[in-house]
Amino acid sequence: MKQQIVKVIVFTMAYNAQETIGRTIESILNQTFGNFEYYILDNASTDATEDIISDYGRKDNRIIPLHINKNDPLNGSTIFNTLVWSTDADYIVWCDADDSYTQDFLKNMIDFSKDNNLDIATCGYDKIDGATGEVIKHRALKENLVIYDYLFADAFIQYRGFISYLWGKLYSISFLKAKSTTYTPKKERICNDSIGVLELFRKADRVGIYGKAMYQYYQYPRSLSHTNIETSLSSYRELWSATKEYLEYYGSVSRLNEDFLYAIHLSLVDEMVGNVFCAELDADKKLDLLIEIFSDPVWADTWKRNADPMFRNLAARKEFASDIKKKVLSMPEIGQYSEKRKQLFTYFGSSKET
Repeated sequence: MKQQIVKVIVFTMAYNAQETIGRTIESILNQTFGNFEYYILDNASTDATEDIISDYGRKDNRIIPLHINKNDPLNGSTIFNTLVWSTDADYIVWCDADDSYTQDFLKNMIDFSKDNNLDIATCGYDKIDGATGEVIKHRALKENLVIYDYLFADAFIQYRGFISYLWGKLYSISFLKAKSTTYTPKKERICNDSIGVLELFRKADRVGIYGKAMYQYYQYPRSLSHTNIETSLSSYRELWSATKEYLEYYGSVSRLNEDFLYAIHLSLVDEMVGNVFCAELDADKKLDLLIEIFSDPVWADTWKRNADPMFRNLAARKEFASDIKKKVLSMPEIGQYSEKRKQLFTYFGSSKET
């Protein structure tokens, strides 16, 4: 019997990525599995990104360059969904324009998906400092993990860290079509990938984590404005609510998963706080934003759990409060600094400044 030939769609959206798009494209062209079509969307770049993509397209007919004249962050999801519904390929993969895959990514993920009849397969990854090339986080499993039925809830702690991003995953196109599934981000939300993947996982019957790190996620510094911060606050709250709803979808939430859910909230708060301290804002505005973060009722529930050693072990942020207090006390005193500082410290169970 003749073996069916597997075909894959790879998609990248690029905007002003002239410094990194070549690395991304090379990582796809160098795959040990070669039966793919690679669609690369130039999202109205103002640098040489479009020219670089076109040059690669002339050299390799597996590359299909696309161009849009008006920049919109949602253009990528529109094209991604169009590709899903218009192709006869078996799988689709997303790769960001400043990231890359290891050479064996497609082959390993296809074999893993076929062997286990998966709707979605994901893998480990390395988070890399874009400026230095240093690996700042290595996420992997010792053994591959296949999730189905009750394991969506019971194994949540094991796999949650692998589902925060749209990239690094092999999606079965037959699954996406059968469940009428599309990726539908919101322009004003910065956690689109995390919420979108939760929605996709909830519709899946079988998903798998390939333990090896096969995606390189490059992180670059960015300047944050007050508007960016406000958007991130609402987005992180929406993500936590979506995660809570995801767990509740599978029935009664266990005490361990409930603790883990609030540990996730603490990590999101930690990220929000970090964004505030890094933002180009004066001390008065930073304190306003910190008070907004910690006045959220969910924070009160989270902080109550911090007295439990098991929760502190899950959250892995033992010095969280003291670190924030140190940073606040080092800020210049302007405006209503003293009053706001005292108000902020009450959210940690004390108005004291030490």
